[in-house]
Amino acid sequence: MRNAETPRLKFALYGAHCSLGSALLVELLSRQHEAVALLDDLNSLTARPGLRTKPADLYDPISVSESVAGMDAVLCLFNADRLPSSPASPQGFEQALAALLSGLPRVNVDRLLLVADFPRIEQDPSVQRGLQQLTATPLRWTLIDAEHSEPGLSIEDLARASDDPQHESLRRLAAGIVDELEQPRHLRERIHFRL
Repeated sequence: MRNAETPRLKFALYGAHCSLGSALLVELLSRQHEAVALLDDLNSLTARPGLRTKPADLYDPISVSESVAGMDAVLCLFNADRLPSSPASPQGFEQALAALLSGLPRVNVDRLLLVADFPRIEQDPSVQRGLQQLTATPLRWTLIDAEHSEPGLSIEDLARASDDPQHESLRRLAAGIVDELEQPRHLRERIHFRL
C-alpha cells in the first residue's frame, strides 16, 4: 500500500531488457513509482502493478516525444542489448541522443539520465559530438558510467532475495540511480558508482 505523502513519480526507461534495466524496474516499483518500459514488443515484459509498456523508437524524435509525454524523467540505458528499433553502437549514440534532445523538450520533459560504458565509448567522434550537443541544451541531465549489462536477469530474478554478488551489485547500482532520480545531486555531471 502506498503512503499518500510519498510522491509518486513517472519514469520512462529505454533498455528494460538488460539486467540493469530489470534491476531499475524492481527498484522503481519497490519505491512505488510508475515505470514505463519503452519497447519494440509490448508483450516482452510480464505485466505487474505500476509497470506499463509503450511502443518506442529511440532513434526517432517524434516517437521519443510520444513515448515520454507526461513523464517526470527518462532513463536511457544505452549499453543495453535491446534498444527499441536499432542496435546500440557508438555510431548510434549520436543519433539516439539527437532524438532525445529533440523529443524531450517537445513534451516538457527536462530530466534525462543516460547510462553507458563511457570509458569504453567516449573517444568515438560520434559520441563526442553527441555529448557536445547535450552540454549545449537546457535539459537537466546526468551521465552515469556503467559497464555493459548482460541480458538474462529478469525482474523476477532480481526481486527475489538472493546472496548472489551480481544480483546485489545490480540492486545497489539501481538504488543509486533511482536516488539520483528522486533527489538530483549531479545535474549536468557525469558520475560513476563504485560497487
